[in-house]
Amino acid sequence: MKKLLILNQHSPVVSELLPLLDESDEISYRIFQGDIQSAGDYVTALSDVDWLLSALGPEDVDLDFEELFDAIDQAAPKIQHFVMLSYAGIDDELKSPMVFPEVKNRQEFIKQQRYAIKIVDESEIPYSIIRMSSLTDGKRSDYQLFNEGNKMSVGSVSAKNVADLIFNAFVNQKFINHSVGIMDSGND
Repeated sequence: MKKLLILNQHSPVVSELLPLLDESDEISYRIFQGDIQSAGDYVTALSDVDWLLSALGPEDVDLDFEELFDAIDQAAPKIQHFVMLSYAGIDDELKSPMVFPEVKNRQEFIKQQRYAIKIVDESEIPYSIIRMSSLTDGKRSDYQLFNEGNKMSVGSVSAKNVADLIFNAFVNQKFINHSVGIMDSGND
């Protein structure tokens, strides 16, 4: 059985993921309950963790990750897969600018996301970055994936579709050391 630790700041994606996890006999999970900017709180939570999901942000994720990865260095858990939710547009892959409704300073937000991803990449932990389009509460549907460096339109994606992608990434060990954009089909 794989043990998953979920770091969540009110992401609707996590709400859609939990029923999928509850149905699986192969995954047990915990939702982190500590201070997201405290390495000490992370150290305790990281024991025996196989997989890690970050649904933090949108802002200050770089500060959260500095503390998280300090704790990972201290606790030395055997993390086999780290999935980070990020946002379409942080890699200049969008054909037109995207609006980030909860973000006060777009330029600073993009720098924070890029720095957090750099921390993950340099950690040498197997990772997947999922760059989400604007989230909706729509139903499950077909969706498109965009590899890093490929252009994608500004669009939307159902939180249910992102949850399905996360579940697939963990269970089937997909997208290891890759960054993928996700958007519902029919958006372009």
